[in-house]
Amino acid sequence: MKDYGEIPGGDNRLKCLLYSFYSFYPLKFWSKYRWWRNSRLSDKLPVLDSKRKWITVINRLGARGDTLITANVIRCIKQKYPNIKINCITPYSELIEHDPIIDSINKPETFYSFDSTYFELIVRNEENENIIAHNLNRLGIEDYQYKSNFHLLNQETEWAKRILSKYNKPPIAICTKSKEEVKNWPVRHWIETISKIEDLFTIIQLGDDSEPVFDHVIRFAGKCSMRESAALLSQCKLFVGPDSLLMHIANGLNVKSIIIFGDARPVNCLGYPDNINISISRKSGHSWERFEETGEITNQMGRIDPKTIVDHVNHFAENLVH
Repeated sequence: MKDYGEIPGGDNRLKCLLYSFYSFYPLKFWSKYRWWRNSRLSDKLPVLDSKRKWITVINRLGARGDTLITANVIRCIKQKYPNIKINCITPYSELIEHDPIIDSINKPETFYSFDSTYFELIVRNEENENIIAHNLNRLGIEDYQYKSNFHLLNQETEWAKRILSKYNKPPIAICTKSKEEVKNWPVRHWIETISKIEDLFTIIQLGDDSEPVFDHVIRFAGKCSMRESAALLSQCKLFVGPDSLLMHIANGLNVKSIIIFGDARPVNCLGYPDNINISISRKSGHSWERFEETGEITNQMGRIDPKTIVDHVNHFAENLVH
């Protein structure tokens, strides 16, 4: 009988790509041998690099944003071992399909394989270790850069320019909802914020069709693919939103961002240093609030005053003018 590791993002389309683990002897010996070799991958990487061999890096957690985190891990591996060939397995291949650093996407898992994940940080309630540093430490790599990269085609960029060229005020993008409710700032705060910045900017609303409906914004939420949203974001001066896919895309496009973390996730683990990361002291003892475990929302996102966000946006607008 064959078993497999956890399917990335629960996407069963990827199951056929995963290296099988045999549950019964004698084939189980082979599976245990492979597991043993991969548990010592840090020692094997120099040899694989010298021989230009392949490894697979799997976006094991499988979320959209984790796809770009996985690409960040791959980039750092390549900086240390530039001759290694890397295959990436992820449910959201379209997000990284034009990344030149990745040699193949969603090909069968190779003998040598590595999980890009930070589940251990969640389990131990880590507050300070960066997610990329955590992955690379497991491979014996000390140097890292926590920086996303997003690669648009020229035609995608030109399409976004045409779409936004009709608006006179500088465009900024907002996204108001993460798929995890504990990360979401109250809608009433968004309404107040929008009312105080609408005169300065054309406000572009990105995200999926679950986004609330607001006045005084140009709504693209639920109307664009992830890549189309990225193209529109690339033409914006600023992004404001939660810890979500668009936070990673904005960083990958070098778009300045104001990220509303609140108390749901530890900024030191996930916040990009180039961003303005808004957090608050945690009233609960858990650094990684998870609705699915508690059955209730215990975060305190509403404690972040809209004035805080408005002040940061106004300061950005002043710098933009000068």
